Amino acid sequence: MAKPKESKAKNGGKRDAILQAAWGLIRHYGYSKTTIDDIAKRAKVGKGTVYIYFRSKTDIMLALTDLTNQHITQELERIAAEEKPPEERLRACVLYRIMTLFDLVNRYPHSEDVIAAILPEIVERLDRYVRRHGELLGQLVREGCVAGKLVSADPAATGQLLASLFEFLTPPYYRFKSRKAIERFTGEIVDLMLNGLKKKTN
Repeated sequence: MAKPKESKAKNGGKRDAILQAAWGLIRHYGYSKTTIDDIAKRAKVGKGTVYIYFRSKTDIMLALTDLTNQHITQELERIAAEEKPPEERLRACVLYRIMTLFDLVNRYPHSEDVIAAILPEIVERLDRYVRRHGELLGQLVREGCVAGKLVSADPAATGQLLASLFEFLTPPYYRFKSRKAIERFTGEIVDLMLNGLKKKTN
Protein backbone atom coordinates (compact mmCIF):
# COMPACT_ATOMS: atom_id res chain seq x y z
CA MET A 1 0.00 0.00 0.00
CA ALA A 2 1.52 3.30 -1.03
CA LYS A 3 1.67 5.89 1.71
CA PRO A 4 -0.20 9.13 0.84
CA LYS A 5 2.11 12.12 0.63
CA GLU A 6 2.18 13.97 3.95
CA SER A 7 2.97 17.30 2.28
CA LYS A 8 -0.46 17.41 0.62
CA ALA A 9 -2.22 16.69 3.91
CA LYS A 10 -0.30 19.48 5.64
CA ASN A 11 -1.39 21.93 2.97
CA GLY A 12 -5.00 21.43 3.99
CA GLY A 13 -6.12 18.67 1.65
CA LYS A 14 -8.79 16.96 3.71
CA ARG A 15 -9.08 14.01 1.34
CA ASP A 16 -5.35 13.38 1.61
CA ALA A 17 -5.49 13.77 5.39
CA ILE A 18 -8.21 11.12 5.53
CA LEU A 19 -6.19 8.74 3.36
CA GLN A 20 -3.08 9.42 5.44
CA ALA A 21 -4.99 8.60 8.62
CA ALA A 22 -6.59 5.49 7.14
CA TRP A 23 -3.24 4.23 5.88
CA GLY A 24 -1.70 4.47 9.33
CA LEU A 25 -4.62 2.89 11.15
CA ILE A 26 -5.22 0.01 8.75
CA ARG A 27 -1.51 -0.73 8.63
CA HIS A 28 -1.37 -0.92 12.42
CA TYR A 29 -4.75 -2.39 13.41
CA GLY A 30 -6.05 -4.03 10.23
CA TYR A 31 -9.01 -3.22 8.02
CA SER A 32 -11.74 -4.89 10.10
CA LYS A 33 -10.81 -3.17 13.36
CA THR A 34 -10.44 0.29 11.84
CA THR A 35 -13.62 2.38 11.87
CA ILE A 36 -14.69 5.59 10.15
CA ASP A 37 -14.72 7.22 13.60
CA ASP A 38 -11.09 6.20 14.12
CA ILE A 39 -10.12 7.60 10.73
CA ALA A 40 -11.94 10.88 11.35
CA LYS A 41 -10.26 11.35 14.73
CA ARG A 42 -6.80 10.58 13.33
CA ALA A 43 -7.38 12.94 10.38
CA LYS A 44 -8.74 15.63 12.75
CA VAL A 45 -11.94 16.07 10.76
CA GLY A 46 -15.57 15.39 11.51
CA LYS A 47 -17.10 12.04 10.64
CA GLY A 48 -19.39 13.82 8.18
CA THR A 49 -16.36 15.24 6.39
CA VAL A 50 -15.09 11.72 5.73
CA TYR A 51 -18.39 10.90 4.03
CA ILE A 52 -18.10 13.96 1.82
CA TYR A 53 -15.08 12.37 0.17
CA PHE A 54 -15.79 8.66 0.61
CA ARG A 55 -19.06 6.75 0.72
CA SER A 56 -17.67 4.02 2.97
CA LYS A 57 -14.58 2.47 4.50
CA THR A 58 -14.40 0.24 1.42
CA ASP A 59 -14.13 3.34 -0.78
CA ILE A 60 -11.22 4.55 1.35
CA MET A 61 -9.50 1.18 0.97
CA LEU A 62 -10.04 1.22 -2.78
CA ALA A 63 -8.53 4.71 -2.98
CA LEU A 64 -5.46 3.43 -1.14
CA THR A 65 -5.37 0.45 -3.51
CA ASP A 66 -5.38 2.89 -6.43
CA LEU A 67 -2.45 4.83 -4.95
CA THR A 68 -0.41 1.63 -4.66
CA ASN A 69 -1.22 0.32 -8.11
CA GLN A 70 -0.76 3.66 -9.82
CA HIS A 71 2.75 3.72 -8.39
CA ILE A 72 3.38 0.15 -9.57
CA THR A 73 2.06 0.96 -13.04
CA GLN A 74 4.26 4.04 -13.31
CA GLU A 75 7.30 1.98 -12.39
CA LEU A 76 6.39 -0.70 -14.94
CA GLU A 77 6.04 2.02 -17.58
CA ARG A 78 9.48 3.32 -16.63
CA ILE A 79 11.04 -0.14 -16.91
CA ALA A 80 9.27 -0.75 -20.24
CA ALA A 81 10.71 2.51 -21.63
CA GLU A 82 14.34 1.70 -20.78
CA GLU A 83 16.87 1.33 -23.59
CA LYS A 84 17.39 -2.39 -23.15
CA PRO A 85 16.45 -5.41 -25.27
CA PRO A 86 12.67 -6.02 -25.08
CA GLU A 87 13.08 -9.49 -23.62
CA GLU A 88 15.12 -8.06 -20.72
CA ARG A 89 12.51 -5.38 -20.04
CA LEU A 90 9.76 -8.00 -20.23
CA ARG A 91 11.46 -10.12 -17.59
CA ALA A 92 12.17 -7.12 -15.37
CA CYS A 93 8.52 -6.00 -15.50
CA VAL A 94 7.13 -9.39 -14.50
CA LEU A 95 9.64 -9.85 -11.68
CA TYR A 96 9.10 -6.33 -10.38
CA ARG A 97 5.32 -6.80 -10.10
CA ILE A 98 5.54 -10.14 -8.34
CA MET A 99 8.24 -9.11 -5.86
CA THR A 100 6.49 -5.82 -5.13
CA LEU A 101 3.37 -7.75 -4.11
CA PHE A 102 5.50 -10.02 -1.91
CA ASP A 103 7.17 -7.05 -0.21
CA LEU A 104 3.82 -5.31 0.26
CA VAL A 105 2.23 -8.25 2.03
CA ASN A 106 5.25 -8.80 4.24
CA ARG A 107 5.59 -5.12 5.13
CA TYR A 108 1.94 -4.83 6.11
CA PRO A 109 0.86 -7.85 8.19
CA HIS A 110 -2.84 -6.99 7.83
CA SER A 111 -2.83 -7.13 4.00
CA GLU A 112 -4.60 -10.49 3.98
CA ASP A 113 -7.26 -9.08 6.30
CA VAL A 114 -7.96 -6.36 3.75
CA ILE A 115 -8.14 -8.82 0.86
CA ALA A 116 -10.48 -11.14 2.77
CA ALA A 117 -12.74 -8.31 3.92
CA ILE A 118 -13.48 -6.73 0.52
CA LEU A 119 -12.36 -9.35 -1.96
CA PRO A 120 -14.92 -8.68 -4.75
CA GLU A 121 -14.21 -4.95 -4.86
CA ILE A 122 -10.45 -5.44 -4.66
CA VAL A 123 -10.47 -8.02 -7.44
CA GLU A 124 -12.58 -5.80 -9.70
CA ARG A 125 -10.28 -2.83 -9.14
CA LEU A 126 -7.09 -4.86 -9.57
CA ASP A 127 -8.37 -6.33 -12.84
CA ARG A 128 -8.14 -2.88 -14.40
CA TYR A 129 -4.48 -2.62 -13.50
CA VAL A 130 -3.73 -6.17 -14.61
CA ARG A 131 -5.18 -5.33 -18.03
CA ARG A 132 -2.98 -2.23 -18.21
CA HIS A 133 0.05 -4.29 -17.24
CA GLY A 134 -0.89 -6.81 -19.93
CA GLU A 135 -0.95 -4.01 -22.49
CA LEU A 136 2.56 -2.97 -21.47
CA LEU A 137 3.85 -6.52 -21.72
CA GLY A 138 2.12 -6.97 -25.06
CA GLN A 139 3.95 -3.93 -26.38
CA LEU A 140 7.25 -5.42 -25.26
CA VAL A 141 6.42 -8.77 -26.88
CA ARG A 142 5.59 -6.91 -30.09
CA GLU A 143 8.91 -5.05 -29.94
CA GLY A 144 10.71 -8.35 -29.44
CA CYS A 145 8.96 -9.83 -32.47
CA VAL A 146 9.89 -6.83 -34.62
CA ALA A 147 13.49 -7.12 -33.45
CA GLY A 148 13.50 -10.79 -34.40
CA LYS A 149 14.16 -11.93 -30.81
CA LEU A 150 10.71 -13.20 -29.84
CA VAL A 151 7.94 -15.10 -31.60
CA SER A 152 4.23 -14.65 -30.93
CA ALA A 153 1.23 -14.98 -33.22
CA ASP A 154 -0.68 -12.52 -31.03
CA PRO A 155 1.56 -10.23 -28.93
CA ALA A 156 -1.41 -8.52 -27.25
CA ALA A 157 -2.88 -11.82 -26.06
CA THR A 158 0.56 -13.03 -24.98
CA GLY A 159 0.99 -9.89 -22.92
CA GLN A 160 -2.31 -10.47 -21.14
CA LEU A 161 -1.37 -14.08 -20.43
CA LEU A 162 1.96 -12.97 -18.97
CA ALA A 163 0.15 -10.37 -16.87
CA SER A 164 -1.87 -13.16 -15.25
CA LEU A 165 1.39 -14.34 -13.74
CA PHE A 166 1.20 -11.21 -11.58
CA GLU A 167 -1.71 -12.79 -9.74
CA PHE A 168 -0.20 -16.29 -9.65
CA LEU A 169 1.96 -15.86 -6.58
CA THR A 170 -0.59 -14.40 -4.19
CA PRO A 171 -0.51 -14.56 -0.38
CA PRO A 172 -0.13 -16.45 1.84
CA TYR A 173 3.51 -17.25 1.09
CA TYR A 174 3.72 -20.19 3.46
CA ARG A 175 5.48 -22.35 0.85
CA PHE A 176 8.51 -20.06 0.75
CA LYS A 177 10.97 -19.66 3.61
CA SER A 178 12.46 -16.37 2.48
CA ARG A 179 12.27 -13.53 -0.05
CA LYS A 180 15.28 -15.01 -1.83
CA ALA A 181 13.45 -18.33 -2.20
CA ILE A 182 10.37 -16.81 -3.83
CA GLU A 183 12.53 -14.56 -6.02
CA ARG A 184 14.50 -17.57 -7.25
CA PHE A 185 11.35 -19.59 -7.92
CA THR A 186 9.69 -16.66 -9.69
CA GLY A 187 12.77 -16.05 -11.84
CA GLU A 188 12.82 -19.68 -12.94
CA ILE A 189 9.13 -19.60 -13.89
CA VAL A 190 9.52 -16.34 -15.82
CA ASP A 191 12.58 -17.66 -17.65
CA LEU A 192 10.69 -20.82 -18.58
CA MET A 193 7.87 -18.75 -20.06
CA LEU A 194 10.17 -16.38 -21.91
CA ASN A 195 12.20 -19.24 -23.36
CA GLY A 196 9.02 -20.35 -25.06
CA LEU A 197 8.79 -16.95 -26.76
CA LYS A 198 12.38 -16.65 -27.87
CA LYS A 199 13.04 -17.10 -31.54
CA LYS A 200 14.93 -20.32 -32.21
CA THR A 201 18.08 -20.03 -34.30
CA ASN A 202 19.55 -22.84 -36.38
